[in-house]
Formats: sequence, structure tokens, C-alpha cells
Amino acid sequence: MIAFAESVPSTRTLPEYISPSAAKSYLSCSLKFYFERVIQIPAPTTPALHLGKAVHAALQAFHLARWRGEQDTPESVAAAFHHSFNELERKEGPVKWKDDKDRTKSYEAGVRVLGAYLDSDEVLKGRPVAVEVPLTEDIEGLPVPLTGMVDLVTGDMVAVDFKSAATTPNPKQAAFDHEIQMVVYQLLIERASGRTPKSLDLIFLVKTKEPKVIRVSSPPADKARVLRVIELLRTAVDGMADGRFHPQSGMHCSWCPYRNECAKWPASMAATAV
Repeated sequence: MIAFAESVPSTRTLPEYISPSAAKSYLSCSLKFYFERVIQIPAPTTPALHLGKAVHAALQAFHLARWRGEQDTPESVAAAFHHSFNELERKEGPVKWKDDKDRTKSYEAGVRVLGAYLDSDEVLKGRPVAVEVPLTEDIEGLPVPLTGMVDLVTGDMVAVDFKSAATTPNPKQAAFDHEIQMVVYQLLIERASGRTPKSLDLIFLVKTKEPKVIRVSSPPADKARVLRVIELLRTAVDGMADGRFHPQSGMHCSWCPYRNECAKWPASMAATAV
């Protein structure tokens, strides 16, 4: 959901803040962003999204237990996954399962991939600095505050984000695809703590028959990368403020839940406060 502040000036309606997920969504297809986040047309949850959220919740439970010095056994992680898988379906459903067999297959894939993470060399060792920390900071060059939720900051100041994936990622492409998010993490951590992350890491939990855990590490962003990301964020903010919402066709159209609405464009696309 994006809440809009009063227009500044009268012909523009600035969002109250910008997040990396909102910016990426807007830049990928501004019309889908409008349907999903501005007027909030309900759409069924995909199995992949549902599983990703449940796995993420189980990882959060594990890392918080490490941070608090509480029980972090494989059994406790499995219990957290089981609870999240069912609760998310109840609260955020419906999920577009093909049938009960499809649901069971997805659940078992989650159990396997979490087990693979706990058994891997990439599992968190020691006590983290932060887990699921919401941060909001004013950043020079942005007309609205920047906000984000950092998955994990390890004890040696590595910023980590976890991703569920169906196939093995290409490291260079993965780092490029998630550049906005990871550089935003760096900006927020620097502003909040005065320290630059040692590394910006993505950990992919790959849901193949034999699950894989793959870390993609990038060095902290230099000035050029930071300026690039700030310009991308500002482009998204400016587009939202000006009410620019239009189709941006591509491969993503084949799985977009708003194809019927998109087919009726153009229409009135004024950014209305929600």
C-alpha cells in the first residue's frame, strides 16, 4: 500500500516515502503498480509468493532466536514454517493452488529448502547485529524519506537478503536485478549506524529437487552506484507524484494478474489517496 500526502505543489502528489520494493515495482510496470498499490485491486496469491513468505518467516524466527539466545533447533524452525504456511494462507489467501497435491508439494519444498539452509555453510553463525529491522531515513537527493526492512545484518556487518528461487541464479544477473534493494540497505545502515556494511549479500534458497543454498556477494556500493540508485528511486517518486501510470509490456505480462484491467487502459489514472 502507498499512502499519498497532500500535493506539493498542487499538481503533484508525493508519496509519503519510497521503499526499494515500491520503486522496483513502479519501474517494472507503473500501471501494475497503480492497480496493485494505489487502488489496491485484490489478486490471488501465487504459490511461489506464498511459499516465499512462509520460508522467510521461518528464517526470521531462526535468526531472532540466534539474536536472543533462544532455541534455534531444526525442529523449532520447522514449527515456525508450519505455523507461517498455514497462517499466511488463512489471513492472506486465497492461494492459487492447482489442487491439494500442489499445496503438499509446495509445503514439502519449503521444509527441504529450510533444512538445506540449516545444514549449509551459509547458515548464520553467532549472534547477528540486527534481524528484520525497519529503517526510515532522509537521504540527500530524495524528496521523500527512504524506508526499508533489512533481513539480516551479521556480526561482521554483512547485510543479507534472502530470496526463494525455482532455478539456480546467475550471480551477475542476480546482483544487477536486486541492486536497488541492496544499495538501499547500505544507505539505511550507514545512516542509522554510521558504519558501512562489509558486503552486500543475497542468499538464494533454490527449490530444486536437491535444494541449493547459493550466496551472491557484492562489495559495498561506491559513489557512482549510490548515485545511480538514488536517481532510480527519484525517477519512481517523480512518476508517482505526477500520476504517470501506463503499461510497460514485457515477459512479466504473461503472469500479471491485472491483464484484464490493463486491456482497458487508457483511463483516468489520477493518483488517489488510499
